[in-house]
Amino acid sequence: MREKSMTSGKPYRLIISFALPLLVGNLFQQLYGMADAFLVSRFLGVDPFAGISSTASLSNIILGFASGMTAGFAIPLAQAFGADDRPLVRRLFRQNLLVCLAVAGVLLTASLLLADRLIRWMQVPSDVAGYARSYLRTVLLGIPGSMLYNHFANTLRSLGDSKSPVTYLTAASLANIVLDFVFIRFTPMGVMGAALATVLSQLLSAALCLRRIYGTEGVLNEAHEKLYFDGKLLRRSLGMGLPMAFQSSIISLGVLLIQYATNKMGTAAIAAYAASQHIDGIAVEPLRSLGFTMTTYVAQNYGARNFARIKQGMRQCIVMTAVMSAFLGVVMCFGGRALAAIFVGWGETEILSLSHRFLIIHGLLYIILALLFDWRYALQGMGNTKVVVAGSLMELLMRALSAFLLVPSMGFLGACIETPLSWFGALLPVAIVWFRTLRRMDAEVGAAEPFHERESAR
Repeated sequence: MREKSMTSGKPYRLIISFALPLLVGNLFQQLYGMADAFLVSRFLGVDPFAGISSTASLSNIILGFASGMTAGFAIPLAQAFGADDRPLVRRLFRQNLLVCLAVAGVLLTASLLLADRLIRWMQVPSDVAGYARSYLRTVLLGIPGSMLYNHFANTLRSLGDSKSPVTYLTAASLANIVLDFVFIRFTPMGVMGAALATVLSQLLSAALCLRRIYGTEGVLNEAHEKLYFDGKLLRRSLGMGLPMAFQSSIISLGVLLIQYATNKMGTAAIAAYAASQHIDGIAVEPLRSLGFTMTTYVAQNYGARNFARIKQGMRQCIVMTAVMSAFLGVVMCFGGRALAAIFVGWGETEILSLSHRFLIIHGLLYIILALLFDWRYALQGMGNTKVVVAGSLMELLMRALSAFLLVPSMGFLGACIETPLSWFGALLPVAIVWFRTLRRMDAEVGAAEPFHERESAR
């Protein structure tokens, strides 16, 4: 297992070397949804494409809860690894695995029971509701595989290994594309085949990660202590995992509200919003990957109580994300229409115009998202979950206002500006807490300096 400490060495090199594999992995993870969308739209038509897109935010709420919880579980593990407490790392991993399995079972049962009711509440147009129902019911079967993969992958990343998860996710994504093509093109399953391909690929990625953890030497299997539940550790893990799980779900709930409002505008608006979301999702991955790197970087250095190094790494990360956000904005302004045509073709002029407007507005405001990612993920690495929830609630508020006020009055333009508004709303509490945290770290460093000076004099 490729364990790597981020408590020594040049910060920008560590951040880049960790973020690059993470970026590749995130891009391949986007391929799960993109492969479904592209092949469905090209082989089955715009209506099936709109159908599976109209419920994407529903599945994202559930799967986002699972991935957010496992990301939160990895933070105490990274802090323990930074403090070189290897037995604690193993206890956290094994206990969290059992919790993940239990949560996956509950989520799977509840989501399948409520699927039809949620589709009706979403007011999916009747001409695409059948596609939405078939796809959603099948893709929800992937909840256990998704949760296990995210738990294993986030554990490996917390130990400084960002390369193994991307290798396995790449293999699973390629398998997903092949299965998508076979099931959609050569079987009568239609959109259900696309969902089944995703479920099988998620199980493959989880199996490969598990093989890596237990098939090679490393901190997670260098000793085999008796497994027992530790109430204190469980509360610590849930204290990190639940807020981040709710954060992911709250963000997805905000998207769900916009999807609800967009569904009322017809198939063209649904298709345009879906195509734009896929492109935007890929565009922001470099920003997300650099920001997410700060969770592991900050968590390890926070565990080692190296506050000056945290500040140094953050300054360098902000410079990188600012440059990247400017570049991505240019791409969206001048290439957004061509990117949207990948999904719907050049003949859908109305859909292309709507998508291009969406991408221009988002591209010009990526700098807000870059700062949000950097500061929010850094605070998560320190274990500050309250600001995570506060920022997510602000984000939800902005999306709700957009869904019920801006979209009805401004149409698709309201759907275009709601996401940047949510970024700004989430950034406000995160920025306030980040600068307060900087002052607190400065105070702790200042208090420690006289002690170190006295020890040196002795």
